[in-house]
Amino acid sequence: MSKRSKYDLDSIPQDPPYLQPGALVEIQPPEFGYESPWHTATIVQRATPISSNRFVVRFTHLFQDEKTGNRPLRMISLGDIRPHPPPQRPRKFENGDHADVYHKHSWWEGVIVQELKNGNYLFRFNSDNQWPKFVEFGVNQLRLHRTWINGQWIPPLEASEIAVEEVQREEEPTKKTMEMEEYNERALVEVANDEDGSNRAWYPAIIVTAVGNKRYLIQYTTMRTDDNSNIGFFGKVRDTLHIRPRPPDIAVPDQFVMLEQVDAFYKGGWWKGVIIKVLSDDSKYHVYLATHEEMEFKHSELRLHQDWIDGKWTKPSPGVHL
Repeated sequence: MSKRSKYDLDSIPQDPPYLQPGALVEIQPPEFGYESPWHTATIVQRATPISSNRFVVRFTHLFQDEKTGNRPLRMISLGDIRPHPPPQRPRKFENGDHADVYHKHSWWEGVIVQELKNGNYLFRFNSDNQWPKFVEFGVNQLRLHRTWINGQWIPPLEASEIAVEEVQREEEPTKKTMEMEEYNERALVEVANDEDGSNRAWYPAIIVTAVGNKRYLIQYTTMRTDDNSNIGFFGKVRDTLHIRPRPPDIAVPDQFVMLEQVDAFYKGGWWKGVIIKVLSDDSKYHVYLATHEEMEFKHSELRLHQDWIDGKWTKPSPGVHL
């Protein structure tokens, strides 16, 4: 008599289509906490032993090596995996709608605050890890929030909501928008410091030359030392994750108003902040920086804040509390 298999055939899980190899899914890595966004990934295979209910996946953007572009395989529990919902037609949102927004190559949960005159929506992020908390987004970047429970979406996805292939190409972020930006020599750019999140500042610079693999030798033009003296020529190799184009010039108001989102020029770089006090002479302001510092700035040292998202500049809505 042949030896019995370690697992009876009846005990082998019959995985649904969204868990089959090659299926596109969304994953909320447990190490990032419950407020983290959902990241897209591809199922590689069910892990062994098969009773563990874990799957080998490869993320489409998360954990990607900045230098090589390689994406390692990760082991993820079934409870942290859900299907990637089908593309949905653009919809009309109401104030207070619970929604998800595609931002920084992942889906973030939040609330629609208001519809703006240009047809976009003001969105409030639920996560405290996102700054600023309020950002303007187009309808193609939004979807109604749903929860995956017991094998179904709550609220259910109606057939009338599901987009055809032509709409999907408009809604889903394309490969072109996800590719790293390329820059010509002498291009005017801004380069991030080595900090992430709220401590990140952007310094004006010039592209000197490409050095391969999406990396450039750049020359800072305004970076200053701790004693506020100019460094002069200072070259450094940076990758495209730390480089963005100079933001377009937009009209600066004669006077900034309370709670307006701005960038403040400090030690040669632009730092995110919000106006918290307009001084009596109307030419100076107290600004609460994203570094949790409060500083005074002249009108000439401020500009309206803009976000570089998926290859385009997004203007914030004025007078919104962060």
